[in-house]
Amino acid sequence: MQIVSILITLAILCLIAVFFFSNTKNKKDKILAKIKEDWKDVKTDGINIEKLEWYMPISVKDVHEINEQTISDIDFHQLFAFIDRTISKIGQQFLFQKLKSPEKNIARLKDLDDRAVFFNDNAGIRENVQVVLSNLNHDDAYTIALLINQRFPSKPSWYNWLIVDVVVLILAIVIGFLNPNFFLLTLFIMVYNATYLNYWNKKHILVFTKSLSQLNVLINISKKLVKEKIPFDNDLITKKIPVFKQLQRKIAILFINNNKNGADISQIPIYLFEMIKGIFLVDIFTIFNLLKSLENNRETISDVFEYVGSIDMAISLTALRSNSTDTCKPTFTADGKKLSVKNIVHPLIKNCEPNSIEVADKSVLITGSNMSGKTTFLRTIAINALLAQTIFTVFAEQYEAPFLTLYSSIRIDDDLFTSKSYYLEEVTAMGNLVAAAKGEDQHLFVMDEVFKGTNTVERIAAAKAILTYLNREKNIVFVSTHDIELADLLVNEFDLYHFTETIAEEQLIFDHKLKQGSLKTKNAIRILQMHNYPAQIIDEAFAISRSLSPGKPDDVV
Repeated sequence: MQIVSILITLAILCLIAVFFFSNTKNKKDKILAKIKEDWKDVKTDGINIEKLEWYMPISVKDVHEINEQTISDIDFHQLFAFIDRTISKIGQQFLFQKLKSPEKNIARLKDLDDRAVFFNDNAGIRENVQVVLSNLNHDDAYTIALLINQRFPSKPSWYNWLIVDVVVLILAIVIGFLNPNFFLLTLFIMVYNATYLNYWNKKHILVFTKSLSQLNVLINISKKLVKEKIPFDNDLITKKIPVFKQLQRKIAILFINNNKNGADISQIPIYLFEMIKGIFLVDIFTIFNLLKSLENNRETISDVFEYVGSIDMAISLTALRSNSTDTCKPTFTADGKKLSVKNIVHPLIKNCEPNSIEVADKSVLITGSNMSGKTTFLRTIAINALLAQTIFTVFAEQYEAPFLTLYSSIRIDDDLFTSKSYYLEEVTAMGNLVAAAKGEDQHLFVMDEVFKGTNTVERIAAAKAILTYLNREKNIVFVSTHDIELADLLVNEFDLYHFTETIAEEQLIFDHKLKQGSLKTKNAIRILQMHNYPAQIIDEAFAISRSLSPGKPDDVV
């Protein structure tokens, strides 16, 4: 009979094990199928900019973080949403920060490229890694970054009295067996500790609850990734294992009750343990001890964050390249006023018209009418210069340039809340570029319509002086203008290019192709005519135009 009972027990345990294994495998198979289906595509869920910005690396070298003006100018957040193919929230935060911080270190860029190539050539390993990374896809994983950058709360001034509290409680329990009157004191302290003090702890300290539980997940995932034998800093993470074990032991005390569905009888011992922890203030002592350990090991936490984040970023880059046929790897040249791009496109514009240009010793001034493609081309240059120095990938057939520090002034708005006019906003934006030009870096300045907010004469005069200043030494300037007079003034410093359109059968036709030379035609009045403006307005406009440009046809400058 006893043997039968043992056999039945073993059979039940086997069935449970088979069920558990089958359930785990089915879950993994579903995740893997989803990864295979989606991994190349642009994500459909939105991005949380506030949470993405929680991550800031402890130390940064050889990078220049683009400013808010450039973030607005190039539609950075939409660009990031397009580039992002990460699996984990850690990888997403890491990629977001990297994309804002163009590198000047070729070794780091090539290391990223090597990782992307590795995952491209080893699909099986990549998929296993993606399944592991999917465990950090919950929004709570964003909070790990707070452990790297956020200031931890210090112990309250009355912290040492907590030790006295526990000592008195223990003495009251012991003496209570000799004198029952002490049980009243014991009961009072127990209730006070379990309610008020633990409530204070949860309110003021355990805001880190999500961060700490997700840190535990991050550490476990880093251990799994090391076993995948991917050639990325595995030795560094292996050396951190003793620190990880120390942190995880303390985290385990705080999160002994991890069963969020726990309403069954099996949870009773855990509830009792939690009650004992509350009475003896175990969580309060543990959390402050843990925060001290975290403070002393921020660099370790940062290392494991970067380890996992960089792996996810490399996989994201592999997916981006696999789904984009019009990309290439940049070639970085020595410092100098030289830049060459062939068939470069804007990644956010479907069926974007490719353009090519070579910069040699001069900068670039572009003329053309509205909607002809000037501003889009400026953004195309700025975006791809950024991508070249962040993800070592350019949306072009060829990209050759030195390492450049990017500044821009494309999208300017007046500020009603500070009573700041459009012109003053322009002055501020251009002032930032002028200040940057004094530095030793080689800069790429990208500008659209300098000083649109003031009169023609002063606009041309100020723009000419500023553009000459920005064009100093090795700096490269891309600027657009409607002012043909400005093009004439800068002809010795800037190569002239233009975009144009034609009018056929009362329709505007844009080819969005960059052409050499200055714009020779203008169609503004003709467009008014196409939109059925009164003949009186059209005739007077043409007459004034002829008087300002004597001897030239209506369609020629």
